[in-house]
Amino acid sequence: MLLTRINPVAKRIATPALGSVRTLVNKATIIGRVGQDAEMNTHADRTVVHFSVATSENHKDTEGNLVKTTHWHRVVSWNQRQNAYLHDRVKKGDLVYVEGAIHYRSYTAKDGTEKSLTEIALRNFQALSPKDQQ
Repeated sequence: MLLTRINPVAKRIATPALGSVRTLVNKATIIGRVGQDAEMNTHADRTVVHFSVATSENHKDTEGNLVKTTHWHRVVSWNQRQNAYLHDRVKKGDLVYVEGAIHYRSYTAKDGTEKSLTEIALRNFQALSPKDQQ
C-alpha cells in the first residue's frame, strides 16, 4: 500500500485488507524561524501564547531564476503549564520545531468585517537553536 511506504506510522492507521483509514489525522509539523517574540494574552481567565514561524522553499521560475518563497504560520498554545516557558523562551529569529493541529476560525474585527484565521494549535515544541548560535 502506497500510504505505508510513504509513512511508517500509516501501518498502524491503515487497514491493509480494506485499504481504508481507521483514524483521521490533523497534524502539522513545522521547522522554521520565529518571526516575533511570543506574546501572552488572557482570554476568559486562561492564558494563550501566540507567535509566528516562517518556513521557506526555493524553486526556479520559468526563466530559470532561483526564487525563494516564504510562508508564515501562526502558532497558538493553550497549554497553561507550557505558556510561561514559551513566553520567556521563544524569541525572534530562533529556530524551532512546532507540531500541532491546524485550526480554522473566523471572527468579527473591530471595524465590523468578518475575518478568517488559520493557526497551528501547539502540541509539541522544541527549541532547536537560538539565532545567535548559528
